[in-house]
Amino acid sequence: MLRAGGQFQVVIGTRVEEAYDLVVAKTGLAGGVVDDPDAAAEDGQGGFLNTFMNTISGILVPTLGVLTAAGIVKGVVSFLTLENIGLLDPTSGLYMLLYAFGDGFFYFLPILLGFSAARKFGCNEYIGAGIGAALVYPSMVNIGQTMEVAGTLFAGTAFEMSYFNTFLGIPIVMPGAGYTSSVFPVILAVLLASKLEKWCKKTIAPNLRGILTPIITCVVSVVAAYLVIGPVLNLVCGVISIVVDFLFSIPVVGGLIAGGLLGGGFGVLVMFGLHWIIIGMALQLIAQNGFDYIMAAGGIGPMIGMFQGLAICWACRKNQKVRDLAIPATISQICGVGEPLMYSILIPIKKLFAINILGGCVGGAIIGALRTKMYMFGGSGLFGIFNYAGGGGMQDVIKYCVGVAAGGIFAIVATLIAYNDDEATKILG
Repeated sequence: MLRAGGQFQVVIGTRVEEAYDLVVAKTGLAGGVVDDPDAAAEDGQGGFLNTFMNTISGILVPTLGVLTAAGIVKGVVSFLTLENIGLLDPTSGLYMLLYAFGDGFFYFLPILLGFSAARKFGCNEYIGAGIGAALVYPSMVNIGQTMEVAGTLFAGTAFEMSYFNTFLGIPIVMPGAGYTSSVFPVILAVLLASKLEKWCKKTIAPNLRGILTPIITCVVSVVAAYLVIGPVLNLVCGVISIVVDFLFSIPVVGGLIAGGLLGGGFGVLVMFGLHWIIIGMALQLIAQNGFDYIMAAGGIGPMIGMFQGLAICWACRKNQKVRDLAIPATISQICGVGEPLMYSILIPIKKLFAINILGGCVGGAIIGALRTKMYMFGGSGLFGIFNYAGGGGMQDVIKYCVGVAAGGIFAIVATLIAYNDDEATKILG
């Protein structure tokens, strides 16, 4: 032990990780913050589904602010460079710098999620980031352009996948855009890494642990990600795409049904915290196909909430108690954060929540019927319009606005009819 400058330095040697883990366990410190033991206990309650939801939200939520900012920047830049807008030259320095942030964040998202997932799973954060970096390594992302197809799996089926190389005879399957912008492959790979890291720390001798643990953990996890985790998730995405395509392919009413279910059901999913699965799937499909139908319809929810919040603010203008809740909640809703309005007013006054669901159904059905596509997941609420800027024109922005207008008008009219000041005061007061 050394003492200098009023501080103590304890020299532990090769067993520093064991000492660190012991300090964390005794003090509740993890990643520079104090864990909430009650919250940690709750994570294990409620069965697999509840644990899964807590895990996905715990990984995605820390990135949400920057993810939203990057999405808005990318959407605005894409919107301003459209041929029929032409306000921003795609060869200009301004475009290059803004797009470097907007697109770069999503391109390297697996690295950031790898770091976040490692913190959630109690793994070395830089191991998680390293696994994410391996998944977006340019030579692997561009393997389809630099190598010839070596073979095809499931040829002639909806799950057909080409591979360009093998590892010990096992095909290395890559999606068209690689794993850039993907969500679940890196999360599952880091989950595996966290188990391997704990095993290595218990098994490997202390004097070899520092170097062998990250080597074994990273190599095995990256290989598993490319050979098993990624291909399996590609198959899952294929199944999802088949189901969505089937719904949309039903003659006349297919788009209405799919869009209505997605648009109306998303608010319910938010209430139970299940929306992170849908968001993760949408990000995965955008990374794989360049667009997504799921959140194209489901994303209408914040806009319906915005219109409904404005209607409530007008209807309760003489009721100070409700106004104190409605005005800040509506401002939050306009910015894309819907929980305040949902939990403070809509859910307590159940018929207003029912109207929110129906408004989402109306707007989502129209969005689905028009085959509207979402090209990125970024801003929400009023800023969500930029998510539909893509495909070489404004057609999907217009389709989205038509659906929003229909669902919004329904939500405003129905809310003004259903809202009762005395009832609201009784429920919320």
